Amino acid sequence: MRKTILIFAFCLLGWGASTFAQQGSVAAGGTASGSGGTVTYTVGETNYINTTGSGGSINQGLQQPFDITTNVNETTLSVEVGLYPNPTNAFIILNVKSADISDLRYQLFDINGRLLVDNKVNSTETNISMFDYASATYFLKVVNSKNESKQFKIVKN
Repeated sequence: MRKTILIFAFCLLGWGASTFAQQGSVAAGGTASGSGGTVTYTVGETNYINTTGSGGSINQGLQQPFDITTNVNETTLSVEVGLYPNPTNAFIILNVKSADISDLRYQLFDINGRLLVDNKVNSTETNISMFDYASATYFLKVVNSKNESKQFKIVKN
């Protein structure tokens, strides 16, 4: 009997030493979907360690920073446009390199595909404020009257 208990205890110790689990908890989570796609998320404190070496880098921890872009539909816009600085923490500048801006609009979307801003492009350099938005990924779509568009991914720190 004593031998059986001893063997059972060693088995439990060996099994317990080989299991792994998260060491934190998250406040909430769920799935969000919109016209841009679907994302599964958790809300809570980001807890990870980034280790970099000569062969690359690795993130280890509870919530991993992960960037996915899905269903980004884009038709070719005949106007050359640029966007800077990206990532940003205050504002972005939409730079239109074409002389004709009369039929251009810009639309700012959140990661769920909700339209946040829809404005006409009034000059070749347009400042777009990001102050009122949380740190996240956003999409800026520049569209003309022919429904041709160009889309940018913006990271707000």
